[in-house]
Amino acid sequence: MQQAFVFEKVAVLVGPWHEPMTPPERGARVEVRLLADEPRRGTRSAAQRMVIDQPVFDQVDGPPRNLRSAHFHPRFDGVEPCERHWSDALRADPTGWLAGQLGDLRRLLESSGVDVAGAPWLDVDATALRDALPAIVAAVEATWDDVRRPSPPGSPQPAGSASPADDVSSARSR
Repeated sequence: MQQAFVFEKVAVLVGPWHEPMTPPERGARVEVRLLADEPRRGTRSAAQRMVIDQPVFDQVDGPPRNLRSAHFHPRFDGVEPCERHWSDALRADPTGWLAGQLGDLRRLLESSGVDVAGAPWLDVDATALRDALPAIVAAVEATWDDVRRPSPPGSPQPAGSASPADDVSSARSR
């Protein structure tokens, strides 16, 4: 299950992720997305298009909560992530590290290369995001519980997972 926390101009998406690599990885993926400015479409009641990374992974061949593959991507080239960045602080206290990152939205966006100078929405979204941190952390922990739960014997293991952004991109090309 994907969980979205949508603010005025920023969204935080939490969901399960499985990396089919050696060794396989599983965990929660936390994406921070800027919402695109788009003109309102249709009537007041019309649905609006919404554009909605910080993976926290275990290695499947280790014990639950090993976090050997916990990493983050501080920047993106278009939609592609930069190389993985590793942090001892992330591995030592993943939810504390995540709360610290999300708790300072201005710093997070600026360090990602986003120009937020004069952004009138930033303070409102930063406050709302800080207020939502307990729910976001709970969503990450619930996702970890789900992906770490042993599968019944004979059930297929997830080979990978598509990013919610892939769904948005494919919907836009239709």
